[in-house]
Amino acid sequence: MAREYGTSVESTAPPDKVWKIWSDMSTWVQWNPNVTSMDWQGGFAEGTTGVMNTPAGQHHKMQLVDVKPGRSFALLTSVVPGTRFRFNCRISPDGAKTKIEQTVEVGGFLGPVMGGMLGPQVSKEFGTLLSNLARKAEAS
Repeated sequence: MAREYGTSVESTAPPDKVWKIWSDMSTWVQWNPNVTSMDWQGGFAEGTTGVMNTPAGQHHKMQLVDVKPGRSFALLTSVVPGTRFRFNCRISPDGAKTKIEQTVEVGGFLGPVMGGMLGPQVSKEFGTLLSNLARKAEAS
C-alpha cells in the first residue's frame, strides 16, 4: 500500500451536513480553490467518471470508487504518466465535532519513485479546501 499524504480538520457541523456538500460535486467550485468545474456523469455513485477542471486549465479524468455514503469515498486519476493518484476523502464523528480528512496516495509504476515528491506537493492545499468545506457545512 502506498503512503498517504494529507491532513484533517475539525468541524462543528454534523457529519451528514458535511457529506451533503462533499457529495454534491456542483458545490466544489464554491469551496475548493483547485476546481473551476466538475463535469460528472452518473451522479455521486461507485464507478462513475468525469472530469475535474482546474484554474490552471488542466482537465483531470477521474473515477469515483469505494463510496460509503455518509462516511467516505475515493477519487482515482492519473496526473503524471506512470502514476495513479488516489484521493481518499473521509468523514467521522469526533466527540461533539466532525473530523474531515483528505489524503492522497501515489501509486502506479512510478509511484514508488515519484510518491515522496508528488504526495506532499499535491496535498499541501488540502488544509485550505477542507477548512473551506467545514465553514460551508457549518453555515448551511
